[in-house]
Amino acid sequence: MINRMIGLMLPTVKNPRTRTVPKSFRIDESALIAVEKEAIAQKVSTNTLVNQILGQFSEFERFAKKINTVKPSSFVFRGILEAADVDKIIQVAKTAGSSIPQAFVTAKKGKVDLDSLLDHLRTLALYAHLYEYSDTLDSQGQVATLMHDFGLNWSIFLVHYITSMFEQIGVSPKLEMSDRSVILSLPGK
Repeated sequence: MINRMIGLMLPTVKNPRTRTVPKSFRIDESALIAVEKEAIAQKVSTNTLVNQILGQFSEFERFAKKINTVKPSSFVFRGILEAADVDKIIQVAKTAGSSIPQAFVTAKKGKVDLDSLLDHLRTLALYAHLYEYSDTLDSQGQVATLMHDFGLNWSIFLVHYITSMFEQIGVSPKLEMSDRSVILSLPGK
């Protein structure tokens, strides 16, 4: 075991101006060596990589574990989607969208509302790598774009998942899709 001082970003990695605090941990030497090698490969400091790893755990992994999340490779995931029946994809998306986001955000945020559900979509992009997420906010409202490389069946899944997710709070976003993206529009307040 090796004892190292590590600056932690608390409470999340979202805000780059969060306060860091010194904290000492004893970790296995082999784990430290792996993290140091990966930090060099990514051209970041060991501290930055440790903050990213802890951020992923605190923002996603500890909640994903509670709902038995699995992580197939993108090749396997794409193959399953291509082989699946569209009606079954829609059924699974509606069932999942009406329960999983609520469980996830309640465990994470303590309540289910518009902001926590949008945070859930961002979290899935950032940590589960299910799509790339971008959004804009203007006087017309908010537009979120989910871009992916998993084909039309994944877009179909996302549209029904998102629709069911927002139905739980009485919100009906406008959704558009292609084989590589889903665009979610919410009117301004």
